[in-house]
Amino acid sequence: MRTAMEAAQFDALVLRLPENVLLLSGFWPMIGASFLVFPLDGKPVCIIPDCYRAEALSALRSVQPIFFPYGLVDSPPPNNAIRKLLSGLSGATSWRRIGYEASFEAIAPSWNSAESLVPAAGTVSLLQSAFPKSLLVDASDLIKKERRTKTEYEILRLEIASEISAIGLEAFQHAVDVGKTGVELAADVEREIMVRGTGYRGTVRVRAYAQVTVGPEETSLGYRPNVISTTQRLQRGEIALLELGLVADGYWADRTRARVAGTPSELQQAYFDTVVRAQEASIAVIKPGIAASAVDTAARSIIESAGYTDFFPHITGHGLGFGYHESSPILGPRSEDVLEAGMLTSVEPGVYDRSFGGIRIEDDVLVTSSGSRILGPYLKSLA
Repeated sequence: MRTAMEAAQFDALVLRLPENVLLLSGFWPMIGASFLVFPLDGKPVCIIPDCYRAEALSALRSVQPIFFPYGLVDSPPPNNAIRKLLSGLSGATSWRRIGYEASFEAIAPSWNSAESLVPAAGTVSLLQSAFPKSLLVDASDLIKKERRTKTEYEILRLEIASEISAIGLEAFQHAVDVGKTGVELAADVEREIMVRGTGYRGTVRVRAYAQVTVGPEETSLGYRPNVISTTQRLQRGEIALLELGLVADGYWADRTRARVAGTPSELQQAYFDTVVRAQEASIAVIKPGIAASAVDTAARSIIESAGYTDFFPHITGHGLGFGYHESSPILGPRSEDVLEAGMLTSVEPGVYDRSFGGIRIEDDVLVTSSGSRILGPYLKSLA
């Protein structure tokens, strides 16, 4: 990051989105009230509400914490406390260009996803008053570019998240049955992840976002980025489709599986086998230096050769890691991305036909120095 900052002539970054605080400090903030100051020279500083002291001290890596009173009857207004701490930092008066997060329109939620604090006009005003002699510059593109490739530590944490997501895939596999609703199946998956995933390999905070569609009409719309779990009941021979987002201590996994209540028909099995072959073909070509569009082509050609061209309307995959979906790399026909070692991408071809429903298989795949590796591998079976 400092190499990139120097090239872009940034003297410091001041970040408050939890995903970016995590990126450069190891600490995943609870609500977005923390500020990370990452200077070109010197030790980074994280300004944190005192009520989250224990969580911060157990997670921060090579970062100096500064705590301020927050949320108590005698606490000063948070912005006043933060402004004073920012302006008093060593070197602050000499920083000419400070980067901040002006263009993150899609953000990952903080731990308390019910209510998150995000950078907006108030944050800009706060930074302007804390650094009156500095030029504030949007550093969003720089941050997004630098976080595309993951470090060894981040890969370990992402692998743990994917292994926890496999707990949800297993729960879904066993829960699918005639008469179950999408809401019930989603709840089954989320419960198992919360209960069995919390504490897994030292993980402290785990949250699942399960979406389950059932039956031909609902699952045929499963290509949408987000779907709605309903109270419709699964009938014998129908498909249930799980879209699962999961965050473990700030690191994300994104998985999908399809199951049939009962015995799959020949047509359902043919569709499923085609999707599996398409996914495996994509994963087989992933390596550093390959065009992301070529990975998409590997999957799309399998589905097209099976005669299902019109049933695969979405891209083959997307980046992830510090968020559920990241803007790069994109495995799509018009993508200009080129894969690099350390990138993490979903691989998720699918077919969607209103006459029988939709089927997708999704796994998270790491680009390694020599090829690729599925994180948290789990079986693929329609029944």
